Amino acid sequence: MDSAREKWIYEHGEKVWVGKYLNSKNMLHWHDECELIFIERGAMEVFASGKNYRICKGNAMFFDSRMLHKMVSVDESTLLMVLVFARSIINDFAMDITLSSPFIEQGDGVKNAYQVILNELKNKAAMYNVITLSTISELMVKLFRNNPTAAKKPTDGVDDKFADLLCELEANAENYTLDDAAKFMNMNASYLSRLFAQKTGVNLIYYINRIRIQKAIKLMKTGDYSITEISTLCGFGTIRNFNDIFKKYTGYAPTALPTDFVFSSAIKHKTYSENDRKIALVESSS
Repeated sequence: MDSAREKWIYEHGEKVWVGKYLNSKNMLHWHDECELIFIERGAMEVFASGKNYRICKGNAMFFDSRMLHKMVSVDESTLLMVLVFARSIINDFAMDITLSSPFIEQGDGVKNAYQVILNELKNKAAMYNVITLSTISELMVKLFRNNPTAAKKPTDGVDDKFADLLCELEANAENYTLDDAAKFMNMNASYLSRLFAQKTGVNLIYYINRIRIQKAIKLMKTGDYSITEISTLCGFGTIRNFNDIFKKYTGYAPTALPTDFVFSSAIKHKTYSENDRKIALVESSS
């Protein structure tokens, strides 16, 4: 998935989606919905709420609405359950609170709720939507009751603007510099650099170059452009600079990139390109 905002579309007006992934990974993103994940097998490296986590079998995590997060499987055998649901489902009892930490050590409740919801959304028996919503509500009540909570801070202007910046970078990374981003945010460049690293776990130039390389790979796979043309289209000043950064981020020279290469996510400054693996959606409610 791309960085910045992720938009979910539910079938039949449902407010919940569940699915199971083998070797899941994604870039830094956020969405208006809440998300719960449960590790059924293996482990994942996760960045959320400004911190890095390693979560293993039996652990879960809760990403509240608009929380920036990204994750990558430690190996190709990692099996991940995902529950995505509208924040409105829990607003009656959790409008002003959230979990103090997104990490949930004992996540069996998430696993059990996943199975119930998957069956209901697949079979669509009488009043399945009622059972689905009540299952989410009951699960979240237990999580909020059994784990430390804190006041949910209202989204401020800086957070909204920062989310807009991520969208801006995704659309225009080939033309963007640190000064452009600072002007967009109406901030001092040095302060923005520190803020960006705090919120994303990587520095801004690294983030921009990563989007440029991702776009370069997409253009290369079309077969419509030369390497020199791609270098220019993606905002690299010289072909030498493009070659150097491309190899640094992927592990390959542009002319040696495998045809089935998929650009994987990054945690801090570590990429997983040399052991890149394809994501598989094992099952889902839609």
